This record gives sequence, structure tokens and C-alpha cells, in this order.
Amino acid sequence: MVRGRTSTMRARHDPESRGKRLALRFAAAQLGGALLAAIIVAVITDGSNAMATVAGGAVVAVGNLVFGWRLFAPGVAPAERIAKAMWVGEGLKWLWVVVAVWLALDVSNLAPLPFLLGMLAGQVGFWVGVAFIKEDK
Repeated sequence: MVRGRTSTMRARHDPESRGKRLALRFAAAQLGGALLAAIIVAVITDGSNAMATVAGGAVVAVGNLVFGWRLFAPGVAPAERIAKAMWVGEGLKWLWVVVAVWLALDVSNLAPLPFLLGMLAGQVGFWVGVAFIKEDK
């Protein structure tokens, strides 16, 4: 029993898993912002516009997860390796955003304004997260 607890404690303090949990919390804040915007859109217009708003927020949140998980993948590493992970994560995030926006607006024909509103709400959720989300210890 002590052995299991020790491995759980070690995993909790592992920089890679801590970073990934932090990225998850930011993505949750982004989805929260998008859901709040979607509720407002649903009250003002209809459900399809609200779904487009949620989809926009999900694009931003998934992009943040891709970036965060790639950034924290090396754990404690030399600065060059961390910088490379950051650049790869940023590139993958933007590749995801471009493909997802194309899929949403061209292939799925989601309403553009609610979709972009959801993306904006997701980004605002990130900024709110910066103010309130703390790293776990």
C-alpha cells in the first residue's frame, strides 16, 4: 500500500504530469468561457448557433492542449530541448487551428459569427485562467 502511494505521489510531482494537468485546467477554463457564450447565444438565437459557439471554443481549447502537452513532454530538460518542444507545440497548435477552422466553416458549414465568437470566448477563458489558475503542488 505504501508503494502505491509513493508512486502516486511521485507521479503527482513529476514535471511532465504537473504540466499536462495545468494545460487541462486551462483548456477547461477555455471550454467554460465558450459554454457561457453558447448559453447567451442560445438565449438570443437558436441551438445551432450555440453549437457553433461551443465548436469554436473547443477548437481553441484543443489547440491549447496540443501546445501544453507538447511543451511539457520533455519534463525537466535543457533549455534547447524545452524551446524546441515549445516551437513544435506552437506549430502543431496552429496546424490544428487552421485545419479545424476550415473543417468547421467550409466542410461543416457552421455559422461563422457564432463560431468565431466561441473562439474569442475560449481565448478570454484562457486569460481568466491566467489570473486564477494556480499550479498544483
